[in-house]
Amino acid sequence: MELTEKFEIDNCKNKISYNIIHDDIPLKMSPDLIDAIKYLLWYVPDIASIQSRENELVSNILYDDFTFLEIMKYMKLRDEDVWFAEEIPKEIEKVYLHSVCTNSQKIVMTKGENETKTSAVLRHIRNAIAHGYFNIVEDLIVGFDYKPVTKHEEKCTAFFKINPTNLLMALKSLDNELTSKQLVTLALKNNGYHVAKYEENFETSERFDLYARKGSNQYAIELHPYNSQEKIHHQDVLNMIERFEGMFRDLKTVLVINSSFLLEESKDELLQHEVIILDVKNIKKMLAGRDMLSGIVRDNKFK
Repeated sequence: MELTEKFEIDNCKNKISYNIIHDDIPLKMSPDLIDAIKYLLWYVPDIASIQSRENELVSNILYDDFTFLEIMKYMKLRDEDVWFAEEIPKEIEKVYLHSVCTNSQKIVMTKGENETKTSAVLRHIRNAIAHGYFNIVEDLIVGFDYKPVTKHEEKCTAFFKINPTNLLMALKSLDNELTSKQLVTLALKNNGYHVAKYEENFETSERFDLYARKGSNQYAIELHPYNSQEKIHHQDVLNMIERFEGMFRDLKTVLVINSSFLLEESKDELLQHEVIILDVKNIKKMLAGRDMLSGIVRDNKFK
């Protein structure tokens, strides 16, 4: 699946009328919706909550499409159900403001200049729930996010109608399943690598993050967090090399890292010790089926 601009407006014969103002106070919500709201408020990655954990796949624009397409799968959204617009036309807002089709889900949203699609979706849904711009229509949660334009005017920045159970599955995946290890594993598998746990003396080894094999080449792969914001100290790289040396006799050592955070002397030191530097930008190319790792090994003649 890929995300294009094939968005389709609802076109069913029996739309269900609703009012954004709740008739029942407090609103009756399913257990899945209650849990989804808890995740949105406190637990999803990279939000202003002490309970939230960082996840570079949510906030790093480099992995925007990968992460959001995975979220779409969990939410059971089709390409034609999603539209990221620079502005939401008034006509679109009016289509969904008082009645909706309940046989499909839809997400229509704006996003910030350097904001990922996943971050935008989480932000808009949280805002809608926090400000009360939502209601339950049959099995769907329907909501809007608005941005003040003047003291007396506001502009619609998001609309959604989604299944709460699907939303909960997606939110749980952000907290538990979508990781950089999963991303790199998928990139390797897309290029014909066998990825498995490494065994030493018939026992599983956890001395590195991933083990991969393709043809006669075997790799010990270390992952460095993608969201570092400053240069890595050269001494830290030397310590890493010391830990690598002699550890894996028949394995090529691969460091997956944002190479812009490496000092030039650190890059040289890694290459002198035959540590393959696989920049995170190459992971995106590998997701598309280009075997960048084999190319680096071939071009640099690593033994």
